[in-house]
Amino acid sequence: MRVQKGLVMGLLVVLLGTAAAVNAGAQDQAEAVSLGDVVVTATRTPTPEGAVGVSHTVITEEEIQARQAADVAELLRDVAGITLVRQGSQGAQSVIFPRGGENNFTMVLIDGVQVNLGGGDFYWETLSTDNIERIEIIRGPQSALYGSDAIGGVIQIFTKSGYGPPSVEVSTAHGARSENGNYLGEQHLRVSGGNDQMGFSVAYGRIDDGGALDINNDYWNNTLSARFDLFPKDNWEITLTGRLNDSRYEYPTESIGDKYSPLDPDQHEREMDTVVGLTTRVQATSWWENVASVGYHRNDREIDDPYNPETDFYAWNGEYEETRTTFDYHANLTFSPADPVSSVLTLGYEYERETYHQESTDFATTKLTADRTNDALYVQEQLSFFDRVHLVGGFRVEDNSAFGTEVSPRGSIAVDIRETGTKLRAAAGKGIKEPTFYENFADDAWTLGNEDLDPETAVSWEVGVDQRLWEDRVTIGLTYFESRYKDLIAYVPTPYPAPPVRTPNFFNVQEAESRGVELAVKVRAMENVTLGGSYTFLDTEVTDDGGLGSVAFKEGKDLIRRPSHAASGWIDWRWGGFRTFVKGLYVGERDDVYWRVAERVELDDYFVLDATVSYQVPAPAPIKDMEVFVKGSNILDEDYEEAFGFTAPGASFMAGLSFKL
Repeated sequence: MRVQKGLVMGLLVVLLGTAAAVNAGAQDQAEAVSLGDVVVTATRTPTPEGAVGVSHTVITEEEIQARQAADVAELLRDVAGITLVRQGSQGAQSVIFPRGGENNFTMVLIDGVQVNLGGGDFYWETLSTDNIERIEIIRGPQSALYGSDAIGGVIQIFTKSGYGPPSVEVSTAHGARSENGNYLGEQHLRVSGGNDQMGFSVAYGRIDDGGALDINNDYWNNTLSARFDLFPKDNWEITLTGRLNDSRYEYPTESIGDKYSPLDPDQHEREMDTVVGLTTRVQATSWWENVASVGYHRNDREIDDPYNPETDFYAWNGEYEETRTTFDYHANLTFSPADPVSSVLTLGYEYERETYHQESTDFATTKLTADRTNDALYVQEQLSFFDRVHLVGGFRVEDNSAFGTEVSPRGSIAVDIRETGTKLRAAAGKGIKEPTFYENFADDAWTLGNEDLDPETAVSWEVGVDQRLWEDRVTIGLTYFESRYKDLIAYVPTPYPAPPVRTPNFFNVQEAESRGVELAVKVRAMENVTLGGSYTFLDTEVTDDGGLGSVAFKEGKDLIRRPSHAASGWIDWRWGGFRTFVKGLYVGERDDVYWRVAERVELDDYFVLDATVSYQVPAPAPIKDMEVFVKGSNILDEDYEEAFGFTAPGASFMAGLSFKL
C-alpha cells in the first residue's frame, strides 16, 4: 500500500506540473542564461563551479579522448582522494576507496540511475568509456541528497546526447602484452544525430584481453549504450537512457593471488549488467521545474569453479541476481526575493525497491531470496548573496524496511572572490550505508544474517580553496578533510561450543577514521601545451576493532590498501597534426594482508608511466577526423602489486585508427 500511495502522489504532481506548463505557454519561460562550466551531481541542479562548496572533479569528453581510455577505472586512478585497487590484469575485480573509506562507500550513478549492488558494492572492471560524455566525482558524504550508499561520495556517469546531422564514429585498436604476447583489442562504434525536436546516440564497444597470466586469464566485454532525447515543447524534455554490459573474465587465482597458490585452469565469472532510466523535466512556470524519473538496474553474475584436483577440494558454482527499481520526483522552486539574493529550493520524494536472489552449489545447494524497500523525503536550499556567497543546506529522511528511519543532514558554503580568482569553501555532512543482503539475511550452514543491523555511518567535514591565476591559465585546488566512520559491520564468529540457539554473525561493532590533504593543479602553459597533476596525503586509523582482533582491521593500525602518499602527473602536447599525452602515477607504501598466514605485510611503492601518441590524417570525403594512434600502458614495465599476491600487468602496446562519417 505504501508503494502505491507513493507512486500515485508522484504521478499526480507530475501531471499537475505538466498541465501548468501547457497553460503557461512560451511567454512565461525563464530567459535563457549561459552557466558556463557547471556541476550537476553536487546539488541535482546545474550549478556554476564557482558556487559549488564541496570538493569535486569533472572528467570531460576531451580528457577521455586524449587518454584513449577504454575503461572508467583507469581515469579514476588520477583523481585526488581516490585509491583504486585492481586484483590482477584487465577484467579483474577493481574497487575504489574514497578518502580512506571502505570500497563500498561510493554511490555510482549512470544518467541518474544507481548501479551499486545492495549494500554499496560496485566493481569498476566492466564499466567502459563507450558513449560517455563526462564524469562527475563529488567527495564526502552526500546521503542528504542521494541516501544510502552515498556515504563517502558520488560518481555520476553522463551519456552523450546526439545533435546535428547523423554521423558515424568508428575506432579499432589492436596490440599485445609484453609478458606473453597475448592479444589486446578494442572496437568502438557510435551513431548519433539530432535536431530541435529529438536527439539520439547509440554506441557499441568490444574489449578483448588475453590476460597477463599464462593460464586462464582471458577477458572480454561487450557494451551497448543508448540515449534518446525528445523535446515536445520548449519547456518540456524527455530523456531515455539504457546501458547493457555483458562480460566474461577467466581468473586462475584464489583469495591469496597468483603468486602463492597453484593456478586454476577453469575458474571464471560471467556478468550481465542492465541499466534503464527515463526522466522528464517540465518547466511549469519561470520559477517551478518538475523532474520525475524512473530507474531500473539489474545485475546477473555467475561464478563457476569446476573441480580440479590440483587446485580444488570440490566443485563450486554460484549464481547471483540483484535488481533495484526507483521512482523519484523533485521540484526545483526558484525565487529572487531581492536583487542581491537568489534561492533554489528542492523538495523531493524517492521510492526504492531492491531484490536479491542467490543460489550456490558445492556439497549441497544453498538458496537465499530477499527484498527491501525504502521511502525517502529530501529537502535542499541553495541560497546566494550578491552572486558571491553561496550557501547549501539540506537533509533527507529515510524509512527503510530493514534498518528503520534515518536522517542525514549536510551543508556547504562557497565564497567566490572574483577579483583575485579565489574561491573559499567548506562542507560538512553525514552519510549512511545500508547492510548488504548477505549481512542482513544470510542463512546457511556457516553464517546467519542479522536483520536488526543499523546502517554504517560517516560524519565528515572539509575546508578548501580554489585559486585561478594567470588569466585562468592556472587552476589550483587544495582541500583538507576529516572523516569518522562508525557502526561498521563486522563478521563475528559463532562461539565454540555453539549455543543451542543460533546467533547472528554480523554486528555494528567497529570504528575507524581518516584525514588528509588533496591537491589538484592544471596549467595551460602554452596554447598547445597543458599539464596537470594531483597529490593525496591520507592518514587512516582503526579506532575500534570490536574486540575481534582481525589482522585486516586491527586497532591502532592503518586501514589496509590505503597509501599515505599518492600522486599523478600528466602533459598534453599538440603540434601540427600530432598529439601526445603522457601520464605518470605514483602510489606509496601501504599495508596489506597475507591471508595464508594471517599476517600484515607492507606493499612496496610503485610508479607507472602511460603514453598515447596520435596523428590527424588527411582523408577524402565523406571521411573526416581520421586519426591514427599508438598507446602504451606501463611502458617502463614496472613490476608491482596493487593487492598482495596478485601480479599487476606489465607493459602493453596498442595501435589503432579512428574516423567519422
